[in-house]
Amino acid sequence: MKTKLLYLFVGVMALTFAGCENENVSEEKQSTLTKTSLNNPTANTLALTPCTVSNLMAGQNYDSGDLNVYFDLDNVYVEYTTTENWYIRKTHLYVGNCRLIPKNNAGNPIPGQFPLSNTLAGGTQTITYTIPKTNLPSCFCIAAHAEVYRVQNGTVVQTETAWASGERFTQKSWATFFSVCQDDCFDIEDYYFGKR
Repeated sequence: MKTKLLYLFVGVMALTFAGCENENVSEEKQSTLTKTSLNNPTANTLALTPCTVSNLMAGQNYDSGDLNVYFDLDNVYVEYTTTENWYIRKTHLYVGNCRLIPKNNAGNPIPGQFPLSNTLAGGTQTITYTIPKTNLPSCFCIAAHAEVYRVQNGTVVQTETAWASGERFTQKSWATFFSVCQDDCFDIEDYYFGKR
């Protein structure tokens, strides 16, 4: 009888710990994207219509391109695209629960702690991140930061930091974010029957 009680006790404890572990994994999945969702340069967004387009503002005053957000059945695609003679050297991207954007005590974001990033030594004009929709809440925030530079006659003439335009984190900083809701951006009937 003691052996059966011991097995029963061990079984209950194992189930309890497994349940707690699953809860923590679920919270982590909701709160922060893992580094495994990194850049997918082959993501094909050509057949998709952007749900949201935000200006990529360099140094607060220069429109250096756009940040496009696309949806399909399984994923959200966040695409940085620069215009004319602007190029992207580095990106930092947060896509997830609005309350969990990495910030300092003053409320300013910390781009270096955003879970998605890429360094492009040779520069590029387009980079796309693919995020599985199952990793995201129904409404979520996007904070997109970049280091960009402008070329004129083959020479770098300007280097700036850039943010996808939106709502300011604080009034003392020009860093911005915006929110997106999956229901507003993806309609399964439109996806299959045409209005995209």
